[in-house]
Amino acid sequence: MYPSMSPSMSPSTAPPPPRAPWWLRLASSGPYRPLLTVAERELARRSDLIAWLTLGLLIALPLLALIALDDREALGALIGLALGLGLALVLNRVGLVTLAGSALIGVVAGAIWGYMLASPLGLTMGQLPNYDLLAVTVVIAASVLPRASAFVVAALNSALIVTDYLLRPHHANLVADAALYSSVTQQTVSLLVRPIALHLVLAVVAYLWVRGTDRAIRRADRAEELAVLESRELERAQALEEGVGYVRQTIVQWAHGNLAARVPIMPLPALRTMCEDLNGFIIAFSYLSNADYHLRRLQGEVSHLSVALEQWAHGRAAVLPTPSGTALDRVLELLAQLRQRAPRPSAPPPPNDTP
Repeated sequence: MYPSMSPSMSPSTAPPPPRAPWWLRLASSGPYRPLLTVAERELARRSDLIAWLTLGLLIALPLLALIALDDREALGALIGLALGLGLALVLNRVGLVTLAGSALIGVVAGAIWGYMLASPLGLTMGQLPNYDLLAVTVVIAASVLPRASAFVVAALNSALIVTDYLLRPHHANLVADAALYSSVTQQTVSLLVRPIALHLVLAVVAYLWVRGTDRAIRRADRAEELAVLESRELERAQALEEGVGYVRQTIVQWAHGNLAARVPIMPLPALRTMCEDLNGFIIAFSYLSNADYHLRRLQGEVSHLSVALEQWAHGRAAVLPTPSGTALDRVLELLAQLRQRAPRPSAPPPPNDTP
């Protein structure tokens, strides 16, 4: 009996993924998500990216707080930003990646708009760069949400910028700036074109960048899947070759009369079924072989017994076969007893020589 199959024939298993950094284990659902398909790996990547972006914003909060120590509206916006980032982390950790990404964008944009709208001075020249700062949400949307969401966020920000500029009261410095232009309309167009164009350009660039990154990731995933499939096929071929070798060795033992040998357990389903069939065949064959062997022995003893009985019937000395463990042994015992009880034949009278 040969030993069981070697460990090299066991089905291939994917190596365990490397241990994620502590922050991802705390704030992302990626380390706890199965990574069997491209969609699952993409969702885990987005979850990790949300965690890192949130960490960066949390690190920046103390620096921003130092700048806004004397600005009550700015401190309120930073507190709201911190609370919103905590909500985004909770949603991201429980696996609601799309909702967490939307919350992150809403929190960043809400902090900017909250700071601007809370100002009692109205719209000032110093607040106009905040329109450009809203473009950060376009990049975040392209990174953590579906690609087309970058254009949606850019369009929404542009609409809010135009609405805010037209409806919110303008500060004196903004009104005075109108004197530098030929008309108020030219000033409005000049001040709104820059943030809107920035949003549009960033949306296009972010879309193309994320699409290229997605394609590169998919190519890498396909290459990895092909490498895994090739490795599995190689291991399967090695398992088949080794399994066939075990089968041949077992058949050689059967050919030399060792019917107790059995084909070892195989891990592959095709080999396992074949080995079970071969073992079942040799078990049935061994029963038939034993029956044939006992039948031949019985036939030989019957033949010997027939010769002995013929000799006994003709009065000659007969040698009965000895018991050999067959069904004929009891008959031989009974014949031996009858032979002992039977009278011995008398000697024939001497011939008469008188004339």
